[in-house]
Amino acid sequence: MNLSQATFLIETDSDFIYNKRYNYSSAELMEKYPEGAPDKIIASCLLMTEEELEECYQTIVVKLRKAMKVEL
Repeated sequence: MNLSQATFLIETDSDFIYNKRYNYSSAELMEKYPEGAPDKIIASCLLMTEEELEECYQTIVVKLRKAMKVEL
């Protein structure tokens, strides 16, 4: 599997992560870390840097707040 195939699967398959240790399955990763995996592991499984992961997280939070009409 090359990186472009992995990127495609990350974007289209809700269970796929790029980590052979967890059989490329987010369900298996969640079994190992039921309270949440460290950012370093999440980022590597999604082929991102930790900074990109944080930016993505913040973008999602802003969208949810707007959808829920929640202000800070």
